[in-house]
Amino acid sequence: MKSVILASLLIIMLFSIDMAWTTAEGDQQQPCPSPIDSADTTAPPSSTVQVWVCSSYSYKAPDGTTAVLGEVYNNNDSPITDVKVGITFEDLNGNVLEYKTGTTLLQVVAPHSMAPFSISSTNADSSIAQIAVNLAGFTSASSRPQDLTISPGPLQMSDIMKLAGTIKNNGTATATNTRIYLLSFDAFQRVVAISNTTTSNISTGGITNFTLTSTPSSRATTFQIIAESDNYQSPPTSVSNIVASLPVLVSDTNVTSPAGSPYTTIPVDAPVKISSNLTYLLSNPQSYVYYIQIKKFGGEVEFIGNSTGVFLGSGDQDHTESVSWTPTEAGSYYLETYVWDSNGVPISSAGTTVNILLVK
Repeated sequence: MKSVILASLLIIMLFSIDMAWTTAEGDQQQPCPSPIDSADTTAPPSSTVQVWVCSSYSYKAPDGTTAVLGEVYNNNDSPITDVKVGITFEDLNGNVLEYKTGTTLLQVVAPHSMAPFSISSTNADSSIAQIAVNLAGFTSASSRPQDLTISPGPLQMSDIMKLAGTIKNNGTATATNTRIYLLSFDAFQRVVAISNTTTSNISTGGITNFTLTSTPSSRATTFQIIAESDNYQSPPTSVSNIVASLPVLVSDTNVTSPAGSPYTTIPVDAPVKISSNLTYLLSNPQSYVYYIQIKKFGGEVEFIGNSTGVFLGSGDQDHTESVSWTPTEAGSYYLETYVWDSNGVPISSAGTTVNILLVK
């Protein structure tokens, strides 16, 4: 593994510049400590590596840019700062479309700790097909005391994710410019979403309320919250009290042929397959009915179809359901998705994305 040596006045720190490749919508994993307790861990095989990019995850954002999320792990016995991560965006032929650097969201990474990063391509370039992630530099830092304490309330989950709580300053000075980050992890402990908020200055001994609101990731299974001010940090805190008012998330609704080929326009009398990904947020078993409703633009209902299933609970929380439809008239249509329980009670929000279907 190629490495670059950075010297500081106090210590010598080493970091890897090997690039980890992945598709524009995928992940790349290196050895990664637990997101909560990372004190007992071992570095990758090269004993010279003291700081490295942990698992990364990338996806196409709604604005068309390619977003890359991940964490950097500091295996040194001293804190570091100005941690830079470089992202290379390429097309399928390996042509570099863009190179962009960013920093970790935490200014200071404590010894044997991790810090998240979130870096997006500058341009909404649909030809981005693969990325490479590399550590681009860091320097030594003074320690930042973990004198902030976060007390999260229940995480409210539906089509919107909302977390309220309090943060207390146990330090001897006012905590200024405090930033709070809520990290969502998938089953493989990859960061798949990051939301944030800021608070006003927190006086010594003071307690401030905060609220975080964001769109949940259908991949998220566990959550963690962390805060940093100009002079203090909080230890990472698990958010385990999850209340799901609408426990099923519907995402990635696609309209294709029965074989899975996408339609630009749908021929009259051609069979159509409408599919959605369903993510269940709870651990107890739950039966469900997945509905597709297709309407003409005047509001007249053209078709209602459904499929049924059962979430068995933990370990069985992602299903793909589909419904078939054969249009008999040309025109413009839109579809809506619903998920109800077996008693007809909604357990998901009505589909928030309107899919326009043109039949010729």
